[in-house]
Amino acid sequence: MAATTGLVQYLLVQPGGTYACVYVGPSPAFVEAFFVMHEATDTAHSDAFKASMIDGLAQALASRREVTVNHGDIDSRIDSLELR
Repeated sequence: MAATTGLVQYLLVQPGGTYACVYVGPSPAFVEAFFVMHEATDTAHSDAFKASMIDGLAQALASRREVTVNHGDIDSRIDSLELR
């Protein structure tokens, strides 16, 4: 499990909230891209958790709060999120 810390520089949420792409880093020139995706096999609990991560990313972007994104070592899917 890897973690990336920085500011949310850009957030794109697909209409309906089924997919979100976020760029996290210290400045717009130095970012890493991550995503949150709702899947057909997700339980109601998993859907709510993913929706809350997207809400947290939007709040962090609006308030310029730092986040820590936890993701796999070889992928960019967000597993969990920490607002600082």
